[in-house]
Amino acid sequence: LVLRLLSDAAFVVAFDNIYLVLSIMEDNSPETVEQVMAEAALETVMEDLPTAAILEETAAAYNLEPAAVIETSTSTCETFPPLSLPTPLQPLFSTPNTLISPLFVLAVVIMFLSLLFAQKFSRSPLQQIGHVGPRGRKYHSWNESTTGGCGGRFIDWWIFGGSVWIRAALCLWDGMAGTHSSDGDHHQESSGENLFACFGVVGNKSDKSAAGESERNDGEDKKQSEITPDHLAHAVSSTGILGFDSSLGGFGPICLAPIRASVFLLGWCSVCSFLKISYNELVDFITKLADPASAGHFQQIPSLYRDKIINVVASILYFIQDVMKVGNDLVEKKSDALGDAWLPTIAYAIAFIVVLEFGMYLIGNACMLLKIYVPMGISHPGGARPHKIVRTPQWTEGKEHFLSHKLLSGDCSSSSSRDVNEESGVLSSKWRCAVAHDSHQDTIAKFNYIKSKEGDDVSSSLMTGEPFGRQIWTLNESQPSSDKEVSEDDMENKLKQELVPNLKEEKKEEEEKTENNNNIFSPLSPLGDLVQNIFSFDRDNESPKEDPKQDETAKLIETIASGGRNPMAFDPSKNPNSCDQIFRAQMISSYLEKNDGKFPEDIAYLQDKGESDEANPPKTAMEAAKRGVAFYSLLQSTDGHWAGDYGGPHFLLPGLVVSWYVMGCPSVMISPPQQALMLHYFKVHQQADGGWGTHIESPSTMFGAVICYLAARLLGAHKDEDWIKSGRDFIQKEGGAVMTSSWAKFWLCLVGCMDWKGHNSVPPEMWLLPNWFPFHPGRMWCHCRMVYLPMGYLYGSRFIYSQAETDPLIEELRNELYCEPYDSIEWDRTRHLVASMDNYSPIPTFMKFAQNCLSVYENWKIFRPFRDAIRKAGLDFCLEYMRAEDLQTNFIDIGPVNKALNMVSAFHSANNDINDLAVRSHMMRVPDYLWVAEDGMKMQGYNGSQCWDTSFAIQAVWECGLLDKFPILSAKVWAFLERTQILSTECSQSTPAYQYESCDSRDKFYRHVSKGGWPFSTSAHGWPISDCTGEGLKGVLALMDSPIVMDGVKRGILKDIEPRRLYDAVNVILTLQNEDGGWATYENNRGFGWYEELNPSEVFGDIMIDYSYVECSMASLTALADFHEKYPDHRTNEITFAIKRGAEFMKSIQRKDGSWYGSWACCFCYGCWFGIEGLIKSGESASSPAIQKCCQYLLSQQRANGGWGEDFTSCYDKDYAANGMQSYGDDGSGVVNTAWALMALSAAKCNDVEAVRKGVRYLMSRQLDCGDWPQEGIAGVFNRACGITYTAYRNVFPIWALGRCVATYGDNIDKDPCIKELE
Repeated sequence: LVLRLLSDAAFVVAFDNIYLVLSIMEDNSPETVEQVMAEAALETVMEDLPTAAILEETAAAYNLEPAAVIETSTSTCETFPPLSLPTPLQPLFSTPNTLISPLFVLAVVIMFLSLLFAQKFSRSPLQQIGHVGPRGRKYHSWNESTTGGCGGRFIDWWIFGGSVWIRAALCLWDGMAGTHSSDGDHHQESSGENLFACFGVVGNKSDKSAAGESERNDGEDKKQSEITPDHLAHAVSSTGILGFDSSLGGFGPICLAPIRASVFLLGWCSVCSFLKISYNELVDFITKLADPASAGHFQQIPSLYRDKIINVVASILYFIQDVMKVGNDLVEKKSDALGDAWLPTIAYAIAFIVVLEFGMYLIGNACMLLKIYVPMGISHPGGARPHKIVRTPQWTEGKEHFLSHKLLSGDCSSSSSRDVNEESGVLSSKWRCAVAHDSHQDTIAKFNYIKSKEGDDVSSSLMTGEPFGRQIWTLNESQPSSDKEVSEDDMENKLKQELVPNLKEEKKEEEEKTENNNNIFSPLSPLGDLVQNIFSFDRDNESPKEDPKQDETAKLIETIASGGRNPMAFDPSKNPNSCDQIFRAQMISSYLEKNDGKFPEDIAYLQDKGESDEANPPKTAMEAAKRGVAFYSLLQSTDGHWAGDYGGPHFLLPGLVVSWYVMGCPSVMISPPQQALMLHYFKVHQQADGGWGTHIESPSTMFGAVICYLAARLLGAHKDEDWIKSGRDFIQKEGGAVMTSSWAKFWLCLVGCMDWKGHNSVPPEMWLLPNWFPFHPGRMWCHCRMVYLPMGYLYGSRFIYSQAETDPLIEELRNELYCEPYDSIEWDRTRHLVASMDNYSPIPTFMKFAQNCLSVYENWKIFRPFRDAIRKAGLDFCLEYMRAEDLQTNFIDIGPVNKALNMVSAFHSANNDINDLAVRSHMMRVPDYLWVAEDGMKMQGYNGSQCWDTSFAIQAVWECGLLDKFPILSAKVWAFLERTQILSTECSQSTPAYQYESCDSRDKFYRHVSKGGWPFSTSAHGWPISDCTGEGLKGVLALMDSPIVMDGVKRGILKDIEPRRLYDAVNVILTLQNEDGGWATYENNRGFGWYEELNPSEVFGDIMIDYSYVECSMASLTALADFHEKYPDHRTNEITFAIKRGAEFMKSIQRKDGSWYGSWACCFCYGCWFGIEGLIKSGESASSPAIQKCCQYLLSQQRANGGWGEDFTSCYDKDYAANGMQSYGDDGSGVVNTAWALMALSAAKCNDVEAVRKGVRYLMSRQLDCGDWPQEGIAGVFNRACGITYTAYRNVFPIWALGRCVATYGDNIDKDPCIKELE
């Protein structure tokens, strides 16, 4: 309707302008008119008139001879009858120009019914059991494979969206014909209810858990499976595959096809209305022009021009008549009766849609064939950014920082947490990393005073979820496990005694041989104190203390754990990444204590090595790989996972500190010793200009500087300290805190250092929109929506620290953070202010307009009654949703930002009661995010990367062929992966999280199916991810190749992972495949590409929807391929087709230069590894153009020393770093990037063996004597603009690359080319 009104108005305005020109001409003299019209005619018809005619007309015009120029028209004009409209377009009422016609009414009714259908049956967002049978996917056409998110771009939807009709027809066929067997080759007989069952109309869903939903035929005998109505209820609900809109699930095509038709019909009504008005106006115009008696200056137009105008206008009128004639011929019956108009209208509408869609199909193919317009999927990361980062971090050169003995091992004596600083505290214990049951017992002991109303201890009941994988830093001694629990130490001892029975005998023989040997490792009774000895230097005085416990063993452990650096020294000018010296020293010490002081066989030479002995480099690539595995086995935790520093971003810890402060500074949440370590972290990462970066390798930003300064002051740093003054100077130099980004402003508002008017609106009532609404928060990427969910609650509640107006520290901060008096700031004018250094993703104009409209909505009193009425419902839903998130994740929450915000929200909803059980449950999970390294205590980007790192590590060991050489390592990984599969163990299914796996709960709270997936971190975290599930599944499948591990399973030493659990994992992967064939992270893509036009964050890019990524796609499709090799009869067609589509997607996002952009690590070497391996696993030939082009790209980036190197700028700029890893690598190269490149080249069986050999030699040359590799630059990245640390990568990927190169090239990889030629 709006479109029609606008088009009509545009035409009227156009004709008004024509008549306005004529009226102006009437007001001028004849001479002027003649001259103007002659000049116009000369320009208009230069190419049509003979030269003589032009000269004659022009001369006549300039000689002012009217008789020669102006003649009375003798032209005749055919009489044009009134435009004859087809019956469907004729007005329903007497008014000839009415907007209401049968076709218009039909289009509106179709649109209305479709929206009602969507509102009634939309799934929000998912109800999958994974049945994504071949129909509706196999026959995808209409170029849908090229359109990425199908509807992500407006023009794509118009031209290429016709495929929704085919998918709607196939969906209806599936429903009426019955569903499929697991092999997709047979149908069940139609039962009459199947159509509605497929759409979820029948079947009792509410009480179905994931266990009931995912029941499927094993397929081992290839028999047709019996599908119950409950399964049929979800058979077509594989969202993101059958329709444009994931919130509609299996209804997508059925609902969106008529919506598309109604849009086209409404558009045609608008066009026809425009044509009708145009026809009438043109007829009137041409009649006046041709009539000799017409008044005005129509007759002053020269006859030659007048005739041409008449001919052009007549042609337009004939064209309009012909267009309408097509409709008249189609609808022969004409009647003014209302009832007689509907049958012709329906026929007309069907014919119109068919013709138009076919025309769109031809246009789309022509556009792509001629390369006029080839749509790019919304998941394509695009090319290099035009504005690259030019600033670099500035450090004080040569300044080493050391953790003092007090910070490492003492609790603070000061009773006031606000007075703690680095100098306070006395030695009482030491920090240690507690894992699994040990960590649970420590937390329960810490919170043992939590009592129920009846006086019972409830602290243990608040620690829910699987303990495996949990890692916390504590000052307490190890707590004994309860009688009901088997500790991980007991499990490890059992494996040593029973899994490898001859291992104990071999150890006894070795002990007898070395009984009289004066080895420094035997006996090792004081090993429990070795870590204490390592850190027994008084770094404050830069002189060692006399300590009798400091022996050669402690020195050796210190050296091995240091990763090639000065032990316990942290110098950000050399490298701002920690190398986990504290944790690694603890793990090495623990390993030696449990293994009688002996290192693994492949690095046993370390025990006989003196200080003067020369290095003992490996002679072959496989020897280097074995040393790497041997060293890495020292670091394995008792529960089987590998832990490590997953820090990097600077904006995470300040959020926790603000939450702690506004909750009253509870010491049980952040203790005085933790405060001291946190202050140390902020101090050592401050740059020379006084600021802090967004992450550790970032140059200073206002985002990092403001929020870190705020946290340091809240933790107790005094405003007169030099480093605090330097930070304050930086902030004020850049314009004060009003110039920081929106996320920092939010924390300032919470603590009372900024008025809420200075922050753009985050209305909680957005959650009340219907799920089918084009923009709905539930459609956003889960990390984005789970952050803005509590933000909406806290903004809607206008939460502020209760003591903000009386706290002297807040008063000081209000004066320190701004360049003008706090009370004089006009906050509403500062909402859009942001420093250029923070503005990675500038807020688009439309979003600023929307924010301004929301500001009016928030502040104008006229909206207050409506706002107050609806806001309460929005706040209630936010609270309910956050409560669900807390329970689904055992109060860990999806990430550190929403963890802190959810905790403050729970505190607020409990009326600021710190003893509320929900608040206590939150505080008990705070340690999950904290990590201690040589740079202090930080907050990690997750509760760790345990499952991710461990899955990669065991695949590396497998590809080296060393699973049974390290049987205890392999068995512990099996135990860990078994316990980490989400909602698949008895422990995890006893938690409230399992209750939320029902269809109704997942619908209500926008969760994808979780059961069977593997997480990034721990089972208790509860969020499965496509690539983590894929890598976890591949890890299990790899371990199945170990005879020792399988023997342990058979004998009951290790718990079995039944095929049914593997089927659940496959189900998760299949249901996560997107419409474009790729895989996103946590969920299907639910939104559209234009969502990024609403990105409010400024500092992050591509955060609004869950895109498909090359990494997730490779991990998922290779997992399916590996699974299919071992279980070829399970869901065969679905798996093979999913792999095929995944490969097509990966090729579609390959760059023209052959590379793939890595979105989750630095960067192109990483992406190329995933791209090549994914294509190879999907069946692509190594000689295919896509793979060969990528190999050539990688070879072109190899550096002179044989390695490859990139730093964070590759991710930020979306362009390969010109200088490689110049700042923190080795002559521009790095071991991790080199490993990724070698894995890609060897997977492709690259013919340039010498280039591969050079890369292998580079890795071997960089390996430390103990088997470790040095920690170099930051490896991970997220949201394009923020780096994150993976300390495990420096061990896992070099091992993996060496093993793969040996497996691919054999002995040739070690031979010198000259020797090889002689042989």
